[in-house]
Amino acid sequence: MNLLLLGKDYDSYKTDVVVCVSFNFEDKTVSALHLPRDTYVVDGDYSGRINTLLPRYRTQAKTAGSEDALHEGIKLLEQKLFSDFGIQTDGYVFVDLDAVETITNAVGGVTVEIPADIDYEDKEREISLHLKAGKTHLDGKTASDFVRYRQGYLQSDIGRINAQKLFVAAFVDKLSSYDNISSLQKVVTALTPYLTTDLEAEDLLYLATSLCMTDAEKIVFYTAPGNGIEKNGASYYGVYKDSLYGILKEAFAVEANVSSLGIEDFSHVKGGYTDTAGISVKALTEKGVEIPVFSKK
Repeated sequence: MNLLLLGKDYDSYKTDVVVCVSFNFEDKTVSALHLPRDTYVVDGDYSGRINTLLPRYRTQAKTAGSEDALHEGIKLLEQKLFSDFGIQTDGYVFVDLDAVETITNAVGGVTVEIPADIDYEDKEREISLHLKAGKTHLDGKTASDFVRYRQGYLQSDIGRINAQKLFVAAFVDKLSSYDNISSLQKVVTALTPYLTTDLEAEDLLYLATSLCMTDAEKIVFYTAPGNGIEKNGASYYGVYKDSLYGILKEAFAVEANVSSLGIEDFSHVKGGYTDTAGISVKALTEKGVEIPVFSKK
């Protein structure tokens, strides 16, 4: 089963988080592919960042008189992801990122391997983040700030994606320690007010249970390989199509050939992010992940 996980921006329907998650119940594996929010996409006569597609599709649906423009917009986004990346999703979860604070507190906080010292204030968005490198126990508010922070990373969006992997790994590790379904159900219930989905509550609980029962070595996170590019005077993230196809074929059982994928190829732009092996929850919780930061004077 493939699930589309979307994280909502602060004050719009832009998707700051776009993740395709594949549950292989036979092999007992879970694969998650992060698509950077600045990923360059072309949609008819429109070109822009992938995080702008949902607002466009929602507006189109609303203009057409849809009674549920958000649902219709996400369905159009699912079709676009299938066209560009070959991943057919079976359902979606659209989450307000404010949920991070609530669900983190619901499990009593999480312990994360902070990759580097972070000292950052953003009064407008009420972010106050002061962390030292090393294992740190995060409460809900700090965890929420941590998964939003991107300003100090050399590869800002990639850095934030890696930070989000650290948080999710720590959260999954905490959930895996629960020894009964009722405890897990309380977490799902705490999350419910923050999400929009086309799945039933029992489906969400089943997927959460499956995730917690999967070996930590078999839950693997990937990020679409690519690099920063410029198109029409604007900055984007350009995907390395061949490298991405290797991930899609191996981890998501995509049967389409690479030439049939609709995403534009930027593999000629050298020196970007090209990790195709992925990283497991076990590696993230035990060793963390290196996230390059701006040098401090």
